[in-house]
Amino acid sequence: MQQMTEEIAGGVQNVHGLRHHMVNVGGGPMSVYEAGDKGRPAVVMLHGAMFDEARFIWDQLFPFLSRYYHLFALDTPRHGKSRPWAGYLDHNRLMDIFHHTLSHLELEDFSLVGLSMGGGLSIEYASLYPDEVRSMVLFEPGGLADKLDRQFITWLYIKTPGLARMFSRKYARMDDAGMKKTLESLYVGGSQPTDPDRLVALLKDEARGKYECGEKDMDDWQLDSIGPFKLKWNLINRIPLIKCPTLWLRGADSVLVKQHEMERAVRLAAGGGAKAELKLIQNAGHLLPLERPEEANAAVKEFLDRTTGDTSTRQVAPFEKMP
Repeated sequence: MQQMTEEIAGGVQNVHGLRHHMVNVGGGPMSVYEAGDKGRPAVVMLHGAMFDEARFIWDQLFPFLSRYYHLFALDTPRHGKSRPWAGYLDHNRLMDIFHHTLSHLELEDFSLVGLSMGGGLSIEYASLYPDEVRSMVLFEPGGLADKLDRQFITWLYIKTPGLARMFSRKYARMDDAGMKKTLESLYVGGSQPTDPDRLVALLKDEARGKYECGEKDMDDWQLDSIGPFKLKWNLINRIPLIKCPTLWLRGADSVLVKQHEMERAVRLAAGGGAKAELKLIQNAGHLLPLERPEEANAAVKEFLDRTTGDTSTRQVAPFEKMP
């Protein structure tokens, strides 16, 4: 087991043969990390909101999957190296940007892996372009709820002048010790960051990027969806339009996406005719791929092996063998 942990601990930018692309589409730059054998099935990975980016949440999953699949991890506009962007980035514009980015990369048949915001964007994309998406892995996707736990307080926060950039200012000025404490507070169930120094550096880089580019802490589409008493938008009507198999993953200790919300989404997907399965991973929260990488990696690979149609990925690498 120790050998496996060492093999997956290198982070996105240390993956052997990594290619980084900067694609100009839709009025701004799109950052894409590519790795893996080009002859293997393609997998596109979409990260979460706030201070997330491709290098952060996929720190463990990307290196692992690169052994078996042809990976593309995108930085959503105003995240990671996909900046600066001007104008309003609503759902329609994001879908157009993603579609043109994937077309530029000549991707027409691929699986999607998304977390939180990235999961919600994956659902929307798959509902719009069902012929392109072979299967989906969704880590606690956004867009499943009717309201937030602190709906009115959140609405007041985004409507109060100056507060929309409060956290980016705070984190941009935070020292390493403070950021490490913040990082560790995101982990639940007894898990700890695999490489806290690397993850702290990525969080600080993202906070500086938001602050220097004058961006808000939350994405435009999120801000637009939050009303004073309930959400003005969700994906409930789009989930039945999914045509591909889906794996829905949730950390048992998560407080952001509720169990009943995930169960309803799975029922809606199955009701639309798609195969859908829900897997609960214990002692983990919303950052499941970072908190329990071995369990998350194994669940994603097993599902992709079954749904991509390429049996060559099912060969067990030496470091996977248990002693």
